[in-house]
Amino acid sequence: MRLVNALRTVLRLTLSAVCEWPARSIDTSVTVLGFATVAGILTAVLAMAAGFRHSFDVPAQDTTAIVLSQGSESEWASSVPTGAAADAIQAPGVARANGVPLVAPNLLGSLPVQYAQRNLAARITLRGVAATMFTLDKGLRIVRGRWFRPGLDEIVVGAAAESNFRDLGLGERVFAEGRVWTVAGVFSAGSQFFSSEAWTSLGSLQGAEKRRDAYSSLYVELTSRGAFDAFARALDRDPQFAVSAMRESAYNALQASGMSKLITRVGGFFTVMMAAAAIFGAMSTLLVMVESRRFEVAMLRALGYPHGIVFAATLLEALLLGMAGGVAGAAVVYLSLNGYAASTLGMGGQLAVGTSTPQVFFHFLVSGRIMGEAVLWAIGMGLIGGLYPALRAARMPIAVALRDI
Repeated sequence: MRLVNALRTVLRLTLSAVCEWPARSIDTSVTVLGFATVAGILTAVLAMAAGFRHSFDVPAQDTTAIVLSQGSESEWASSVPTGAAADAIQAPGVARANGVPLVAPNLLGSLPVQYAQRNLAARITLRGVAATMFTLDKGLRIVRGRWFRPGLDEIVVGAAAESNFRDLGLGERVFAEGRVWTVAGVFSAGSQFFSSEAWTSLGSLQGAEKRRDAYSSLYVELTSRGAFDAFARALDRDPQFAVSAMRESAYNALQASGMSKLITRVGGFFTVMMAAAAIFGAMSTLLVMVESRRFEVAMLRALGYPHGIVFAATLLEALLLGMAGGVAGAAVVYLSLNGYAASTLGMGGQLAVGTSTPQVFFHFLVSGRIMGEAVLWAIGMGLIGGLYPALRAARMPIAVALRDI
């Protein structure tokens, strides 16, 4: 019964404090706004990282392997000797269609582009593919126009790239890798990864780059998921070509992890800095509120209520301030950024083609879990910011509390 009465007193004190928020609208609004800002930034950062990871989820297939040169973590850093393709064909577990081994060599180049809505330059991947690539990726389909014709300087452009950059429409002519290419069509790959690229025939890009002794990667369709281990061991045992294989799903996860970690680390740093400012702001506001309620605190103490009642009521008020800010910040980001299109493409003509991070378009993904994490973060800030004011209120002597009243 004593516990129930104590809880009722805590709730009554907290409700009384909440009712005073409009009278101190400026202090209260600044505190809630601080929590909302931090929660909003955290939600945006997590949504950006989640959206980037999601862009790699669709195409991943455990029956597809990617062969890279040993020590390489991306196709950009890889150089697979052409002879390794014949080696891969003879390896166990390689699937065949009408007697043709499903091994697709890929070669990467870059295509300079201009943003459609901004006067900014960038580069996208220009991928030379063998004909077997169309058998491996079941999600490939032409949206407008037609596929490129092998042997001609023609390209097809991913739907994501075509919608975000100018001069990539049907019939447009673009200059890349020392040649002028004609846009023959627009394709969709079912993922933002390939849809952010431009594709041409392997032979055409090899001729443009004058690079016929090596590929960037080999895409290999396996007979089953369990065939991967035998296939990878066969390549590792061959001393002639220093290549290694990994599952497509593992490769995509590796590519996604680099950028998502960078996003969360950089965003997390700024979030922590702003969280510290918000905590001090909440602490200042709550100290002012505690001072304004000295008489009420003194009466409770005189009536025999323990220190814990005052402490709990003040801490609960801080929690509610944090919750209000967290919900507001997460809701604003959800309404304004969920589904927002962004890209990892370099600005000002710079493209990190030598890094392990592919250049792709993605969409912010604000999930319920992310919003919940942001609200919990704001509540935690509120509790930390309210700890000192709550201790001060609980330990305030009755004589001090009644002073100047």
